[in-house]
Amino acid sequence: MLPPLNKKFSFIIKTAFFTTALLAVLLYLFTPKPDITQPNAYSTAFYDSSDKLLRLNLAADDRYRLWTPIDKIPLSVQQATLLYEDQDFYEHIGIDFIALINAFYTSYIKRSHRVGASTITMQVARLHFGMNTHVIFGKVEQILRALQIERHYSKNQILEAYFNLAPYGSNIEGVGAASLIYFKKPAIDLNLPESLLLSLIPQNPTKRNPIKKSAKLVLLETRKKLFTRWLETHPDDKHWLAAMQLPIKVYASSDLPFEAPHFIDNLQSEYPHLKPGEYKTSIDLNLQNLLQRHARNYINRRHRDGLSNTSAILLNYKTMEVVAELGSVDFFNNDISGQVNGVRAKRSPGSTLKPFIYALAIDEGLIHPLTLVKDAPKRFGGYTPENYDQQFLGPISATESLVLSRNVPAVNLMYRLQKVGLYDLLVAADIKKLQLKEFYGLALALGGSEVTMLELVKLYAMLANLGVYKDEVILKKDATVINENNPNNQNNHIKQLIGPEAAYLTLQMLSENSAVDEISFQKERRQSYPVYWKTGTSFAFRDAWSVGIVGPYVLATWVGNFSGEGHPSFIGRQAAAPLFFEIIRSLDSYGLIKGNIKPGGLNITEVDICSTTGDLPNVHCPKTEKGLFIPGKSPIKVSDVHREIYIDKVSGLRACQYVESTTTKAVYEFWPSDLVRLFKQAGIVKRQPPPYLDSCLINDTSTRGSAPSITSPSNLISYTIRASKLKQEGLPFSAITDTDSRILYWFVDNSFVGKVERDTPFFWHPQVGEFDVRVVDNLGRSASVSMRVKLVQ
Repeated sequence: MLPPLNKKFSFIIKTAFFTTALLAVLLYLFTPKPDITQPNAYSTAFYDSSDKLLRLNLAADDRYRLWTPIDKIPLSVQQATLLYEDQDFYEHIGIDFIALINAFYTSYIKRSHRVGASTITMQVARLHFGMNTHVIFGKVEQILRALQIERHYSKNQILEAYFNLAPYGSNIEGVGAASLIYFKKPAIDLNLPESLLLSLIPQNPTKRNPIKKSAKLVLLETRKKLFTRWLETHPDDKHWLAAMQLPIKVYASSDLPFEAPHFIDNLQSEYPHLKPGEYKTSIDLNLQNLLQRHARNYINRRHRDGLSNTSAILLNYKTMEVVAELGSVDFFNNDISGQVNGVRAKRSPGSTLKPFIYALAIDEGLIHPLTLVKDAPKRFGGYTPENYDQQFLGPISATESLVLSRNVPAVNLMYRLQKVGLYDLLVAADIKKLQLKEFYGLALALGGSEVTMLELVKLYAMLANLGVYKDEVILKKDATVINENNPNNQNNHIKQLIGPEAAYLTLQMLSENSAVDEISFQKERRQSYPVYWKTGTSFAFRDAWSVGIVGPYVLATWVGNFSGEGHPSFIGRQAAAPLFFEIIRSLDSYGLIKGNIKPGGLNITEVDICSTTGDLPNVHCPKTEKGLFIPGKSPIKVSDVHREIYIDKVSGLRACQYVESTTTKAVYEFWPSDLVRLFKQAGIVKRQPPPYLDSCLINDTSTRGSAPSITSPSNLISYTIRASKLKQEGLPFSAITDTDSRILYWFVDNSFVGKVERDTPFFWHPQVGEFDVRVVDNLGRSASVSMRVKLVQ
């Protein structure tokens, strides 16, 4: 029998015991709260609008680890894992003391084999803090850390941390990443066989990696055993018995999708501070694949024509979501610089900006769709634009001019704009990297600036939205976007850039553009829906464009080389338009082209227009057609081309007065002289009114018809003459006259300087100073303009 302890020694032992216990309690109560989630790096997953995975990025430490909240982890995974790993998880305080004692005895006393006895909480401690638990001190630290974690976190929080840190083979951690990689589905969609399989892997992720052939048989047999235990508490799941016998089918990380690569790369670049997590994008994977398929097939067919690359974008103008984006025909083809994103690269737009000149002109009241414009040679200072075909069509309607992409009328309209010019519109539409306005001049009308395909389709979406400009959407609204530069970035720019009526009329003009490469039944089918579209070809055939609106979409296609090298085949209507309509017909076959842009509530009236002049008809207009008109804005000039005159019955000459017995009435077309000349060039001969009788007085003729309009000189230009060639210089005087004019008389400061036939320029030897130039035609009608002449050495 041991002798009793003396009182002093007993007191010391008791004090030490209680002090240790007190310290342990205080340490437990006041131990700091560890963060068991955030210090780890996580992956980012991008999905399409229907939750189909587009890309899963590696975390910063080159592991696939996707944070998945506990409510998105199915109960079957949670229960199977606890059944296999830690059945008393909800009862213990983070440590299973009986299991620890058995493990210590087996591992260190009996030394038969190593047993871990780690609870779920202990595993979270090991995984989070990176401990070496194969040594005794590591195991002790793991126990203490487990107590610390249990002190501050609920069981569900601990379980959530475990499922996001547990190893599932190779560089895959967390059930979220494992489910996406092995089964190509989010964790919440796992079925029972898949849940049981995943619950087995963390215990030995190296040997039980399901990708390894050697592991599949072991996993299959182990899963069968676990299923037997599962049925003890879930007898209703017997119907899964046959599925548990099937061979294990899983995918590897190398099978992860890499969809819409240009779009995802741009998204990550645009949101550099995007937190790791799961994000739903605007992409529709079905439409993305549709664009990809058509682009590849088209380039394969047209490769012999010199076409090797294309870009395309499909944007839903109603939601402003980019639903498909193809930066190049092949992302991995270095020969075409495939990783360059043609949708976001700056390119010359060719004639694709012309619709906005017409829209601005309509909005300013300069034209309406049937207004007659002049496709004829014209000089704008030092700039003389030409048409693509190097020909001129003469007088044509504004609609025909836009559809046929005539250059001179577009430049002339841009020149006449006073309120809002094309450059102002581009600035308002946030077109990036624009030079100063003076840099472009009038060449801006023909593609002198550079835009991206995305910027271009946003402009067309503005037309479809009846003049309202909006930003594009690439992340769905329910996504949490963190961007220091733009924390909201969801349609933060909404502004009316063009009047709704002008936008609608421009769309109607674009709908007159005929489709390409259509056979009869396709044409009949397409007549059920309009396509508002335009082509463009940049200088030196570097870029071929086709862009337009159909159904709820804005579609753009581009063909060219990222190197900027031109090719004769790069013509918008020949290279880009066929692909454009192939995609449209495919969209139609899937029933995706629905609805039309309607003028409901717009201030638009259908009126009679004189077919030949484009103006409101007078009583003598022989033929009218219906045209759309903006009351109070569209030009309301009544046509005076068709005029009734009096013809002397004997001589056939024009009389000044109507006398029933000696004269008869006849209607002639009185076109301005420049249009008469254009008609002749186009092979159209207009019947000229006969000259007046000699008995007609100048007082009678000067009050009828239109006065001349001086085209040169201009009061907007300061003319210069060189001192060395003062006598050789000649300044042209010219004017547009009424049809019945024959001779023009020119005056400078009321001094007669010469006469010429109509349509013939008169050359005046200039002097230095300011002058008043006046012209009078042979019928007494006149016009004047001031001019300035300076002397230079």
